[in-house]
Amino acid sequence: MKKRKKYNWLEALVTLAFLIITAIVKLVIRIILFAYDVITIYTSKYSIKSGNGFFKTYFNIGNYGEFKLYRKVIRKFGRDKVYTNVYLDNKNTDYTEIDVIALSAYGIYVFEMKNYSGYIYGSENDEYWTQVLNKFSKNKFYNPLRQNYAHTKAVERYLELKENETIPVTVFSNHSKLSKINVSNEKNVLQIKDVIQFINKNSKRKEIVFSENELKEFSVKLIERSNMPQEIKDKHIEQVTTIQKNSNFNNIDREKWFY
Repeated sequence: MKKRKKYNWLEALVTLAFLIITAIVKLVIRIILFAYDVITIYTSKYSIKSGNGFFKTYFNIGNYGEFKLYRKVIRKFGRDKVYTNVYLDNKNTDYTEIDVIALSAYGIYVFEMKNYSGYIYGSENDEYWTQVLNKFSKNKFYNPLRQNYAHTKAVERYLELKENETIPVTVFSNHSKLSKINVSNEKNVLQIKDVIQFINKNSKRKEIVFSENELKEFSVKLIERSNMPQEIKDKHIEQVTTIQKNSNFNNIDREKWFY
């Protein structure tokens, strides 16, 4: 008959202590990151430029993703050359909303932010892409390349730019998995953690096209279209929602989705 193994109280206490310390460390890290978010929402000028305070930013998935991208990009270009929530004239709705625009001597970056997690499926030619969280949760969304194409064209019209002077970039959350998408590298689809590396590489490949004075002129024009009145934002959302309802996700006119 086998002897019953004696319960090792010391080992149990060490394990418990380790778990408690790990939990405390994780909590402290969360508190530090939370405090960092609260502070930088205001010190980065994101709140002023977007019109979104802490609650509108932190508790809205889309706004929070946009803020994280904005905060990442200003590390490269500075606060005075990056704009967010820019509303420009559009063909099918009164305005089109651009998530983040960055002014660079090498070109104007037009960022579309998708704060999505899970596997992302889609190709350049698909009208819709799909987010798959698990076998029970799948969500379709309009092809972000097409969406950002419309945004880029709006920027070109407003700032009077040539096509080769803009750089469209589609950015996903670091929690997304992009291995399933079928797009060429030239389409610039990446995760937020790769944004700075992409900008650095892109700057090495391109020639300077804008002077500092030209960038200042662009800044003045973009300031005029940032932090628009709430009624304009509400009207834009209403128009986009109407288009989506009328389309029924069937045989959608491509032009209607350029918002």
